[in-house]
This record gives sequence, C-alpha cells and structure tokens, in this order.
Amino acid sequence: MGKGGIENRVQQMKDNVSPFNADFRIGGFYDSRVGSSSGTGDDESSTGMATTLNAGWQAPMEGNMGLRMDYSGYADFHQVDGKNLDQYDVIDQSVSLEPQYNNGPFVYSLPTTFNYAMEAGKRDYQRYSLAPTVTYLIPETSQAVALYGIGALIDDRDDVNTDEDGESLGGGCAYLYFFQNKSRVRLSLDYQHTDYDARLSEYDMNPLHTDKRSDNMVVAGLDMVYQFTTHVGLYTNYSFIHANSNIDQYEYDRHVVEGGVALKY
Repeated sequence: MGKGGIENRVQQMKDNVSPFNADFRIGGFYDSRVGSSSGTGDDESSTGMATTLNAGWQAPMEGNMGLRMDYSGYADFHQVDGKNLDQYDVIDQSVSLEPQYNNGPFVYSLPTTFNYAMEAGKRDYQRYSLAPTVTYLIPETSQAVALYGIGALIDDRDDVNTDEDGESLGGGCAYLYFFQNKSRVRLSLDYQHTDYDARLSEYDMNPLHTDKRSDNMVVAGLDMVYQFTTHVGLYTNYSFIHANSNIDQYEYDRHVVEGGVALKY
C-alpha cells in the first residue's frame, strides 16, 4: 500500500487532467536477502532487472462522488555472480476498484484490490484486500498526506503442502510532494500482522506444536521520480523491510534498492 494511490488522487484534483494515466518503469535492482518473503532465502544478496507497468482510469466526477480503476504489473529477474536465479523471479499483478468521496481538501476512498502473484513461473498466492483511506490535500501546495487501514485475505495457491492461507490486518501512511517540474518524492510506512492457517509443526518444528504461524512486518519506503520532460524521467526507490515471526526462516531485515528509466502518460 501507500504507492500510486496518493499520487493519482493529487493529480486528479487538478484542472484539465486526462482521465487516463499510465507509466512504465524499467531498471536494475539490488536485493540484500533474495527469496526471504517466501521462506526460501538466506543471507545471499541478488541483483537483476525489474519492470513495472501501472495504468488507470478515473471516472468523471458526479458531484462529490468518484470512481477509479487501476491495473499494476511487476516482474523481476534475479542474478547472483552473473548466474540467473529463476527460482526467485516474481510476477505480481493486481487490479483495483476505488470508490471515492471528496469533501474539500479531504478524499475518502475504499480501494478494493485483487492481487495475483507468481514465483519461478508458478502460481504462488491470491490476495483480496480492502484499504479504507483518508487523503488530505494540503491547500495551496502540491503536497498530500494519506492514512489508511489494511485488511486482506491470502489464498495460498502454490504446490507446497503447507497451508499458508492467511488473514492480514494493519495500516500505514504516505506523504507526497510534487516539485514545479512535475518531479516528485513519496514516503510511506506500512505495518501488517498476518495469521496463517499453517501450524508450526508443518515447518519441521516440534510435531507437537499446535500453534499457528504468525508474522509481523514493517515496510518503510522512499520513491523519487525526476522528470526531464512531461513523459520521460528517471526513478529510484528504496524499501526497508523488517519481518518477525514465530517461524525462524521468516525473520529477517531486507533492503531493496531500484533505479532506472520512467515513461509516463
């Protein structure tokens, strides 16, 4: 969460803005702990290439009511010492529908998102989420702040016998600042607690353990885009992920840095 939503809300409040938007990114990345989120990682770092495509449509406003639809797709390709690590390659796609209500500088919205993720070319999980959001557009500036809750259901779809269906609750905040040349910087901070159906005994722990897996995750993000022209720019982003769990293999600190070319419509 805390990614494109706040940017789109700020842009759509301006005059003479197209109801359509799209942006494409391609660049390189560094991941300090490849594969950790799927429990297969260790301390090995990875580099590689990543691409992101975002596209959306804002329905014409009817009074104070609005509606937005978005698609987001992400793919990465990992390497270590020049060798491909196909087993960690991720393809992540999501579609969302976002009813909106505008009240002066405040935008109240409810993004409802379906997320489908693949790892190593195989289906990994499906995720259904709601994120009630309040966005404050700071008057007479190109700045905004958003606060949101997060509620999600995880439908485990991989071919591993461990039942990792789960439920997540959490929240977060984001801050956005636009510069005069349409460049911008975005800061975000998210927290999520997830309870899984899988019991500790399913992770080769004490077979008498009937407790279920439980994770906590904090994600801090910085995303910057420098626009050379209306449609071409450079981007860089950094994410710090701190995860703890009652399963040792899901406890880690992770740093992900990415940068490259951004094309925008």
